[in-house]
Amino acid sequence: MDYFDMLNGPTYLTLVRHFWVRAQIYDLKASQLEMDEKVLIDPSLEGKTREEMGLEPFRCEEIRSSIMGIPVVISVDTIAGVIRRASEGRFVYGLSNKKSPWIGIVNKTIFNSSTKGNYKELSMRTKMLLKIQNENLLPKGSGGDKPSLDHKVFLHFFLTRERANVPKYIFRHLIKNLKDSQTIKRNFVPYGRLISEIFHQGGILNALKKVNYFTDAQLGTVTGRIINGATLVNMKLIRKEDHKELSTDLKESSVISNLMDDFPPICKEDLLEVRVMYMKEYFEMTGQIIKISDIPDEMYGSALPIAKNRKSLKRKMTEAEYLDDTPEHAAKIAKNSAPRPNPTASDMLLLQQEVQEADDYEALTRSISKWILRMSLRSTLALHLRIYLQTHLNWMIPP
Repeated sequence: MDYFDMLNGPTYLTLVRHFWVRAQIYDLKASQLEMDEKVLIDPSLEGKTREEMGLEPFRCEEIRSSIMGIPVVISVDTIAGVIRRASEGRFVYGLSNKKSPWIGIVNKTIFNSSTKGNYKELSMRTKMLLKIQNENLLPKGSGGDKPSLDHKVFLHFFLTRERANVPKYIFRHLIKNLKDSQTIKRNFVPYGRLISEIFHQGGILNALKKVNYFTDAQLGTVTGRIINGATLVNMKLIRKEDHKELSTDLKESSVISNLMDDFPPICKEDLLEVRVMYMKEYFEMTGQIIKISDIPDEMYGSALPIAKNRKSLKRKMTEAEYLDDTPEHAAKIAKNSAPRPNPTASDMLLLQQEVQEADDYEALTRSISKWILRMSLRSTLALHLRIYLQTHLNWMIPP
């Protein structure tokens, strides 16, 4: 149950994407290639051991990647430690759907028949276990009503209460999906919450918190979907009129990340005057300046956004779009947000001329106010100038 408790937490989509597109599988074949490269560089190393070549000994198969230059390694032991479940139990994976002795076994367990049955013939309990398995344990991404033989065997262990090696199953399924993403360009990343928890326990989230630069919006922080009574209605296992919401039902998660501890209780939904006064008082009390970009869009403590269903995606994302660095993606954002252009050099000269021609304090205030209004509050420079004048000089620029 520790694994399911862990799932009720934030997933950092941006970090997961950066990890996934850089991930490589390090196995016996990769370790041998590593030794061959050493021999090509220095032929005298031929026939020597890894230790004699100055390489670390090969211990186990791993997934290796990096986040902002920080190496991240995932193995079966890593997963076992994070989900707090020993890597032991039955493990049967990579089965062929043809002529496997497991076909008759799983048919008997799942369909209570020697032949293959249909999804509609499953009991309510089996359908729910399959739903939990497809969403959390061996994510499929699609086609949940058509489980593979590997999924059926895993489900067989649950139905018969036979202990399965869950960490090894998760790791092997992670390897399979990583290979699919690199060979057939399948843009589906499983275990986003698990990978995020590995980042957290590995200290990457603490490093981000110390620099106080990244926000939840930038990291794409979301929480996973839940399974409750409404799920039974959607799966057509019970009628809508038979569903009654209980106080014990799971609700949309209110989990928040810990990127910004003790952050002032303000957000961009507050009035500008409220934000300015709070920033001013916070600076006077602590000596620390709150940047406009650091203010969250919504108040921390509210529910995180729910991760979108893959079915809502109209097309597959490219690798570059995973990193949000394509010119087309940037152009699309620019088109949707339609920000007004920043001030030009001529605008700055015009402001300077108006300031020089101003004879008194009120005239100067009016001149700057008109300039800010011309540039629009959506201009970054105009907005920062407005905040500076209101915070440090107590100039109340009209909205």
